[in-house]
Amino acid sequence: MRVPLLPWPVRAAAAVAVAAAIFAVSVTRPPEAAAVLGPLGLVGMDKWVHAVAYGGLAVTVAYAVPARSRTRLVIAVGAAVGFGLVVESVQYGLPFRSFDLVDATANATGAVLAAAVWRLLSVGRRLEPVEDVDD
Repeated sequence: MRVPLLPWPVRAAAAVAVAAAIFAVSVTRPPEAAAVLGPLGLVGMDKWVHAVAYGGLAVTVAYAVPARSRTRLVIAVGAAVGFGLVVESVQYGLPFRSFDLVDATANATGAVLAAAVWRLLSVGRRLEPVEDVDD
């Protein structure tokens, strides 16, 4: 199955939109909620949310990057991890947020796992420009 490759500006806008949404949620006051364990009961649900969000960011960046193969994934993971560190640094200066290395680790874990799934499914090899895709 081929994956449609939208024009670069659309792909880049999607990656920026995901990053903007993550940033917006990350700098607002968090809701007061009891600590809830996530699936498997290993870590808090918030860490799962971090991993999924940054996995999504890595995937949208990988889709947006015009590079091929491993380079695409290295850029995507690097961008997601770097962005996560920037967001954590911004949170350090907010009175209702804090810098948390465990959150940064969850962010990086999500990005790496998403890139691994991308690679495992060979998504990069299936990308095809929209003009060439039959309706």
